[in-house]
Amino acid sequence: MKHYEVVCALIEDEKGRIFCCKRGPGRALEGKWEFPGGKVEKEETHENTIIREIKEELKSEILPIKYIGLSTYEYHHIEPFADFGITLYAYKCKLIAGNLTLTEHTDYKWSSKKEMQELDFAEADKPFINLI
Repeated sequence: MKHYEVVCALIEDEKGRIFCCKRGPGRALEGKWEFPGGKVEKEETHENTIIREIKEELKSEILPIKYIGLSTYEYHHIEPFADFGITLYAYKCKLIAGNLTLTEHTDYKWSSKKEMQELDFAEADKPFINLI
């Protein structure tokens, strides 16, 4: 089974809400909610990964503020994709430039912890809801 190292951003607004995205069509976990981010490339730090991914996916610049923790999860039977596992590292981040423009996701919400608990989140992302 393939295993990926992934980093996500918990981008907080001035009201304490966190930016959440809905995964787009044609991707594993399509329609699930997640914290934006992506795979770590060879020789790349987690901080550089999350800065690059937010620039690519949301046309915005962030500043990683604090490491929150990690979550490991194995996904099985997600047709047509092969089984895979991820280790997801979360960082609380601050938006420093841009408007968080969606390029790969179909929807977004600024959500409180309570609101996030009602969304259909990807399993690897769920543990971070309780750490916010």
